[in-house]
Amino acid sequence: MDTILLTGKTDLFPLESLKYIGEMFHVLVTGRLVKNREKNLPAGVRALPVEPSDSDFQKVFEIGSIKAVWHIGSCADGGHISDETEDIEKILSCCARYGIPRLVVLTEPGDPVNYRKLISKWTIPGPGASPVDIAAVYLPLITGSGSRGRMNRIFSAMRRQKTICLEGNANRQISVLSISDLCALLMRMTDETWFNPGIYTANGSLGQQERLREILLSIRPDARIIYLDDQEKGRRTDQTDAARFRIPSAKEIQFDGSLGEIYRLPISPDWDREILAQYNYILEKPSEKASAGKMASGYLKQFGKAAATVLDLVVMFVIAEYLARITSDSVYFKIVDVRLLFVILMGLMHGLMIGTVAAVLECIMLVIRYSAIGISGLLLFYNVENWIPFVYYLTAGIICGYTHQKHVQQMKSVSTENDLIRNKYLFLNEAYRASVSDKRELREQVLSEEESYSRLYSAMRQMSQRTPEAVCVEAVNVFRRILNNNTVFVYELEPGGKKADLLPFCRENASGISLSMDRYPEMMQVISKGGTWKNTGFLEGAPMYASLIRYRRSAHAYKGVQDIALIVTIEQADQNQLNLWYMNHFSVMCGLLKDALENASLRERVLE
Repeated sequence: MDTILLTGKTDLFPLESLKYIGEMFHVLVTGRLVKNREKNLPAGVRALPVEPSDSDFQKVFEIGSIKAVWHIGSCADGGHISDETEDIEKILSCCARYGIPRLVVLTEPGDPVNYRKLISKWTIPGPGASPVDIAAVYLPLITGSGSRGRMNRIFSAMRRQKTICLEGNANRQISVLSISDLCALLMRMTDETWFNPGIYTANGSLGQQERLREILLSIRPDARIIYLDDQEKGRRTDQTDAARFRIPSAKEIQFDGSLGEIYRLPISPDWDREILAQYNYILEKPSEKASAGKMASGYLKQFGKAAATVLDLVVMFVIAEYLARITSDSVYFKIVDVRLLFVILMGLMHGLMIGTVAAVLECIMLVIRYSAIGISGLLLFYNVENWIPFVYYLTAGIICGYTHQKHVQQMKSVSTENDLIRNKYLFLNEAYRASVSDKRELREQVLSEEESYSRLYSAMRQMSQRTPEAVCVEAVNVFRRILNNNTVFVYELEPGGKKADLLPFCRENASGISLSMDRYPEMMQVISKGGTWKNTGFLEGAPMYASLIRYRRSAHAYKGVQDIALIVTIEQADQNQLNLWYMNHFSVMCGLLKDALENASLRERVLE
């Protein structure tokens, strides 16, 4: 399987979405937040706690062959707006260096990044760098997203009984897209051979903002939801503490197209069910109230280390002061400073901060001792010799603490590097196993009658008929069975090339009986040169696949020898049929049909 790299605000995708993506791709998730859910990640998903601003970020691209990068901008799904040009530039430079052809950026209107400039810069990069196609996708209102998404924050404000203030008015047009539909759209963009860089919108189900308000009120009738335009007009001026939310609208930007129209994926129009399901899911999580033991365990896990450090500091300080007092008159301890040992131990055990605190505590105790023997603060300040113990304590605490801190940072760096190397080789191991599995599957397909040359030979024999008409009738049945598609039709092109009429035996279940070739000049240009047409632009009314077949018919059936042109089409195709393998299979079948028609025509002329 191919690999997808997720960067930026990766918590947009909940664990269920990552599991869904992981069924088709290997997923690498980066960012600081992945540590919190690293143990719960589904199979096929790996977490790497690095960000584009880190020096080790480029090591992520060395793990394996990455097909595309999905970067979730900071402002996506109602996040804070910030200029991420520097981070995106670093991602693009790594993509160009390691040959990753696609970058999909998920963002919202208001993003200050100039994507037009980035597209023109990286489509034709400098020498030594591979081109990178950038698609900036502006998101609508997303339902079912992660815990820090816009809808979750709206639900949280409703539960706290805060007033919800929606920007705009009730008639403001918005669109809603579920996170599952967004994942399907992104996977389709990644898997599709056609990829045109530009700025797009991922529009979902359209509606007015008032419908969203009605849905929220149906979930929680006591919620207080107002519009910003009404508040500015003075209708509700008392709601100064309202939580403001801005629902994105596609009309706010200039985009190159809508991905929903380009890929024609089904979009769920049921806002009520999706928003209610998300609200119920949030309610179920806090409803499981933790026991006092679990709460104590959580607090201990969160603050236990800091509490233990402070306790260690206090206990050791008391012990050091006690030992210093009882050994002050001993001859054997005259050359041993117990307080200095305490400062050194604290710095070496707990780092720079605790070492400095220990030194400051001993300095305070030193001032108190000087005061007890009659040395005032003024005399202590002006006599430089009295500074020496203070300098010893502070210097020892800082140096020992810095030494501890340096070793901790080195250990963290080595641990991070080991994790990257481990993930790299785990990924390579999975890739090796996947390649072995693909090899076995390919061998089984080659040896299997249903997927080998015998299947094509069987198709060729079935299409070997006495007359071209019989060949066409049998060919349609063969095409539909082998290609697993019931929308295969055959048209006969008129001599002028302006119109193609559907053959009579194909008219059952057909949407039309003819094709006007003037409406599809691009298709005619491709098939007239002997190529196979694929409707990557999803032109309205055009077939998904088409191929032109020419053969010469005998004079017995026509007045004089005449070239016949047939157009074989596949009107509709499923998502798993929009790939290069399927198109090549269709091209091979059309070649077999052409040979069968020529043989039938030759047989017809010989029999005359």
